[in-house]
Amino acid sequence: MMFGVATESHVGRRRRADPITYDSRPVNPREFIPVAARPSHAAPVYPGDLPERGEAIQALTREVLIRRSLEVSPTAFITIISIIQGVALGLLAQNAFARPGLLVAVQAVTMLLVLVTVFYFYLTISILLRWAPSFLDCLLPFGIAGLEIPGAFFLGNVRAWNLWLGAFWFGTFIGLWITKKWSPPSHFGKEVDAHRTLHDMLHELRLTAGTGALAVGWCGLFALLMPAGQLFWGLLGAGMVLATVAMVVARTELRSSQIHAHYGVNRPPFN
Repeated sequence: MMFGVATESHVGRRRRADPITYDSRPVNPREFIPVAARPSHAAPVYPGDLPERGEAIQALTREVLIRRSLEVSPTAFITIISIIQGVALGLLAQNAFARPGLLVAVQAVTMLLVLVTVFYFYLTISILLRWAPSFLDCLLPFGIAGLEIPGAFFLGNVRAWNLWLGAFWFGTFIGLWITKKWSPPSHFGKEVDAHRTLHDMLHELRLTAGTGALAVGWCGLFALLMPAGQLFWGLLGAGMVLATVAMVVARTELRSSQIHAHYGVNRPPFN
């Protein structure tokens, strides 16, 4: 009788499974989850509890979608601008050193300042405005920054350089109009004056870009009709571009400083 009880008790107990081994070395199943990834109060996680391949690590909610858009959009825009400007900067250096001269040097310095201004403006807008990116938002950086590449390629060619820079400022004019159209007051919360300041800035920049497009474009047309004065029209066109760049930077610095002041942030112009 006692032998039967002992046998029944022995059968009723389950033998604990041997630990998983690799290379004849015992491995604790709990070591599959790093200690730092498990809170101290959490229950042990075994390999069978791990998510399957393709499972989400974070479910999509309104807050998650907003956070992802805020994190991805400005970084993506700046990355696009940086890549395109890297190509333009490489062409600029290659053509500037290949054909040294007064006109080429002035045009090269002008193009370098144009590259800096475009990067600066996109950086400023990425701080002031955030929205869920669309196809148009992805197209504009390629369209505007892509117009910088011909300007770096046609160094020394007065007609082509002036006409392409005129096209660049005209594309900037369109981009500023689109930015103003799709920047409602919701971007600024209760600060209505900050929204009005931004639209004043975009309006001023559109006038500046439009005037620059006409001025540089006319220099290109005159250079096309008057072959004898190529150096004059080239230097005059570069001067028009420099004046446009100076006005864009000055107005952006002033208005951006005013917008920051609405929120109590100290950002003096040209700080």
